[in-house]
Amino acid sequence: MSSPTWKDLYDKAVLEPHPDKVAQRVQIACDAIHEYRLQKGRWLPPEEREEIEAALKALFVLIQRRAA
Repeated sequence: MSSPTWKDLYDKAVLEPHPDKVAQRVQIACDAIHEYRLQKGRWLPPEEREEIEAALKALFVLIQRRAA
C-alpha cells in the first residue's frame, strides 16, 4: 500500500467533517506539501507550482475560518 500524496492529504483536510480535527488535518497536509516541494526542489513545472500555492492558500483560509 502506497503512502498518501499531498493531494490526498489536502482532500482529507478540506473534507474533514469534524471541526475538532480540521487543524490537525491541515497541519498534516501542509507538512506533506512542504516535504513534496523539498523533494522536487526547483523542478516543479509552473502549473504544479500554481496548484500547490492554491492548495496552501485554501488551507490557510480553512484555518482562518475555523478560528473565527
